Amino acid sequence: MRPSAGSQAARCGRVDPDSAGRRTRATVNSPIFACMSRIVTTCRRRPVYGHPDRRASSRRSGGAATAHRFEESRVARVDCDVLIMGNGIAGNLAAAWFTRHMPALRVDVVGPAARTLPIVGESLVEFSTQLLQEVGLGRHLVEKQLPKYGLTFYYKLDPSIPADPRYVVDAVPTNPPLPSFLVNRFTLDDALRQLNHDNGVEHVDGKVVRVELGSGAQHGVVVRRSNGTVRTHTARWVIDATGRRRLLARQLHLGDTATYQRSSFWFRLADFDASILDRIDAVTSDTRRPDAYYAAHHFFGRGNWLWLLPVRAEQSRRMMSVGLTCRPDLFPVAVRSIPEFLVRMTREHPILGDLVRSGIVVDTNLYRNYMYRARQRYSSQGWFLIGDAADTVDPLYSTGLALVTMAIQQVGAIVHRDLDGSSTARYVSTLDRAYAGFLGLGEGQVARLYDVMQAGYQCRLRMHLHVVGFFHMALPLLLNGYHADAVGAAMMARLGRPAHGLGRQLTDFEPLIARAAARQPSRSVRDGVRVQSALALNHSWFEHRRDDEIPRSLFRMFRHLVALRLALMWMAGVRSWLDPVQLRGLLRSFLWGLAVGALGRRSLKRSRLTRWLFTSGHGDAPPPFASRDPTRAERTR
Repeated sequence: MRPSAGSQAARCGRVDPDSAGRRTRATVNSPIFACMSRIVTTCRRRPVYGHPDRRASSRRSGGAATAHRFEESRVARVDCDVLIMGNGIAGNLAAAWFTRHMPALRVDVVGPAARTLPIVGESLVEFSTQLLQEVGLGRHLVEKQLPKYGLTFYYKLDPSIPADPRYVVDAVPTNPPLPSFLVNRFTLDDALRQLNHDNGVEHVDGKVVRVELGSGAQHGVVVRRSNGTVRTHTARWVIDATGRRRLLARQLHLGDTATYQRSSFWFRLADFDASILDRIDAVTSDTRRPDAYYAAHHFFGRGNWLWLLPVRAEQSRRMMSVGLTCRPDLFPVAVRSIPEFLVRMTREHPILGDLVRSGIVVDTNLYRNYMYRARQRYSSQGWFLIGDAADTVDPLYSTGLALVTMAIQQVGAIVHRDLDGSSTARYVSTLDRAYAGFLGLGEGQVARLYDVMQAGYQCRLRMHLHVVGFFHMALPLLLNGYHADAVGAAMMARLGRPAHGLGRQLTDFEPLIARAAARQPSRSVRDGVRVQSALALNHSWFEHRRDDEIPRSLFRMFRHLVALRLALMWMAGVRSWLDPVQLRGLLRSFLWGLAVGALGRRSLKRSRLTRWLFTSGHGDAPPPFASRDPTRAERTR
């Protein structure tokens, strides 16, 4: 825990007026002392907490606890309250969130002004779109970016003939329930930096050399500025958003390896012939869906998939982000240039070769074996890792900025509790485990999906389960702030466990899906379940998006899992009815459905049953890394 304001004042030599003698009080109250204090206050740099034009509002809304932290920060003489290392989209989005929700805090961003890392076209999801709208970029998204009408998936009709030009196309049947966008990262980053500048966020043009973590209310960040000078900036909270540089993770030895590696090659394509996409030989089509062009397009192959993301460019140029992501153990051929991309991809998707040849390649980028993990992301000592500074993700479901959004809101909740004195190491650990569970659940399912990407029937069924879990459980919990609530975070951490949570149920489906596909040789991929049906997208919950309707959403999810498992067991034959794994999964889904159905219209966060299930016993046990304090180890070194 951080030292109190009284202990800080004692170490700094300040006098407690309640215990001082008559002579001290007379000196303090003298006109000469008052005049000198006024001169010092006038000459002092701007206040630590907030800017001059926001001080009045912060005094009215801060409260006694916040004022207590104001005094502690003033005594500690820190340069800023929140120092964010990294001038990319994660760091600037965090700065925008703090200035929007905690305007009394002074926020500084440290990082080079020039772009130094590759930027990929971005497909937003509903959760990250909501955060951008909250911080004040809603109009920018509508006026400067393209709308995104869901995801469109292209599966080979005959997996045994890769050159077959026919596809089964799966797209959203209607407009998505919540808006999302296809964004040009260059224009979005510029708009975000301009927003922070207008809100008073100070940008330090330089590179962080090292971080000197403190045990109390002050951390030091050594920065080498662009002019060559070196200066130590002090702050109460430090957020590492340095991306793949992973400054704090390397310094504190928090890095960990991922189970499966991924490699990506991508480029921006301009002035291409968009009518080529209309010539795709789609076996299935849905005329009710919106414009097919404005979507995130995904083409699946053996151990790899490709994305096509239309983006808005300057001077009304037609532009698209095109990329390949693969699992190197299943796709061993390296793709490092446009000629290699065309040679390799035209074997499976000839029409994409025609699309690339019709346009102009603007730039190319390559990441090889880029997956990694962090053993810890948040600390009660006041340092945090967000975005690629902690973990990398697979871009299949466009969850990169969604996870950044989740981390920013969790860090904000920790800082808010730290301000009013209610933050504990247990609470910080619970939020860290919730993030790790959510990340592990999604990434584990995506990593194993590469095994069957060339098999359209199995791939569609697995992706259908992913979509059901996201729209029935993950997105409702995130939109209602469960990831930042003590009980909600404990529930998300438990559900994300590989051995007991939803991930275990989805994993148990995989051999059942394989057996069902093997016993249906005449069944075409076109006869599989729709990935994005109205049931899978959970349209009924998104009409109101209320917290007390989440139990019904979960009940519908578990009911669907029971029905789907029974149907697959019937298709797979007698062996599946005798499989203890499938019987156990069937019973688990049935019991979970009964449990959440019994809650009716009650909030899971406030339910006594939920508190008993997810915050007792091992539910609140600290993670394995909690026994080692990396901050203390770093100070020892």
